[in-house]
Amino acid sequence: MTHSKQAVAGVPVGRHRDWISITSLSVPTVWMATPDGIVCLDLVAVELAVNGRREGWTPSAHEAAYAASVLFARGVEHSVIANRVGVSGTTMRSWYPTDDTPLHEALARIRVRTPGQSAAPAAPRPRVLPQCGTYAGYRFHQRYKEPGCQECCAARRARDRYRRAHGTYAGAPTTPEEIAKWAA
Repeated sequence: MTHSKQAVAGVPVGRHRDWISITSLSVPTVWMATPDGIVCLDLVAVELAVNGRREGWTPSAHEAAYAASVLFARGVEHSVIANRVGVSGTTMRSWYPTDDTPLHEALARIRVRTPGQSAAPAAPRPRVLPQCGTYAGYRFHQRYKEPGCQECCAARRARDRYRRAHGTYAGAPTTPEEIAKWAA
């Protein structure tokens, strides 16, 4: 006796009892208004994430929040939801502090960075001037079109002598003792 299962369009074989349908072929994307502006949701990506078929990709933050709201409505645990949508449990708790948090409140908590925007503005680094008596000090004098001081010129000469002797600048003298040895 052969058993045949009835195929359901758009549903993977063997999973049609658990499959959570989100979209239809007529509406694969949706535009949604958020506090940050209008976002485009790919409902196919949401449906795959909701059903645990997310392999090698992560939905956008808004798609993840939408998928999470669908899973919360079905009573799925926080850890399972976070795994399926590809965000950390901490992020999930910041979007949905309680299981009954509405989607519009979760979307208001999402802050998406633009590509050129970092997490926090970097503090300006203090400028470190090169020390006189080193090759970097000599280059500093050159850059600002100053005559090099005696110690910096000696460092340059020591570096050049080292290169002529060894054929490379790698390992050239940098400390005042090494420079004194090669500058003489």
